[in-house]
Amino acid sequence: MSKRPLILGHRGHSSKHLENSMEAFRAALAAGMDGFELDVQPTRDGVCMVLHDDDLGRTANGSGILRQMKAAELPPLKNGERLPRLTDVLELPAKLINVELKGEPGWQQALAAVEGAEALDRVLFSSFEPSEVLQLWAACESARCGFLWETSEALDLTAEELADLPEALWLHPPLKAVQANPDLWAPYADRLALWGMKTPAEAKELPFVPAVLIADGI
Repeated sequence: MSKRPLILGHRGHSSKHLENSMEAFRAALAAGMDGFELDVQPTRDGVCMVLHDDDLGRTANGSGILRQMKAAELPPLKNGERLPRLTDVLELPAKLINVELKGEPGWQQALAAVEGAEALDRVLFSSFEPSEVLQLWAACESARCGFLWETSEALDLTAEELADLPEALWLHPPLKAVQANPDLWAPYADRLALWGMKTPAEAKELPFVPAVLIADGI
């Protein structure tokens, strides 16, 4: 059997459902995805919630900065659900969940939620903030952690810079950057989680098979 990447839904099955909702996560699994990517940040009282933006207004029926509010004060999502806690999502039978840490600090609450759910073997942490990743990894060396890059940053990376990164860390560049220089990324295929695509088919012409593809739909 030929090797294939794990397919994760970007914020769930976000092409058809409200992003970062339980509905979107369940839909990703029902569509045949192996899991999903999601965003987390803590409330003022330290509850790790699933939300991309700092402000609630885009996806919830209400506004306010999540980190300035207590969990009990949060309004429902626009689809009628309550805002998911990371612990809620970890109960779903996903093979892999990519937990993106939004801003800093926040890794402590995310790690505590994952460890409390005994889900370390099903989670891949990532962040655009290297300090968040390194602090979490230092606190729990068995956690899978990765660096995220925006397209412009990934396009500027050199072979020497990638070689200097710890071998245990995963790499999360956007598909566009990998397509522009596949030879640079090929040696790291087994720890690559590519994002920035509508469907996994967009990556089919790559000369290697990445470990993970994160797509809006399937």
